[in-house]
Amino acid sequence: MIRIGNLTVLPDRREVLVDGAPVELSYRAMEVLLILIEANGALVTKDELMDRVWPTTIVEDNNLYVHICRIRKVMDEHRKLLICAPGRGYRLLRPVQPTHAASTFVARTDARQAAR
Repeated sequence: MIRIGNLTVLPDRREVLVDGAPVELSYRAMEVLLILIEANGALVTKDELMDRVWPTTIVEDNNLYVHICRIRKVMDEHRKLLICAPGRGYRLLRPVQPTHAASTFVARTDARQAAR
């Protein structure tokens, strides 16, 4: 689970929640979002995005722009986190960090301390 502002992205399920409510993103928009998340704040060039999202198809920059606009719309007031580096590519302005569920935390007791 990854949080970006009010978005929760569940990459394994390919789902996006906004304030806990599911939001539909197209397959391609989800691919773009996941690539940007994977970059963890680094710039992703337009060419890289296009090569990874449309590997066997020749598309124009406008196709990418349409999906970026959809992601920004979903991000609502946090849309400024997704920025364009004109002529270069896109980045999520700040690195995103996975959120770990409380159930993944396991307290361990040192056997020597437990024996005391």
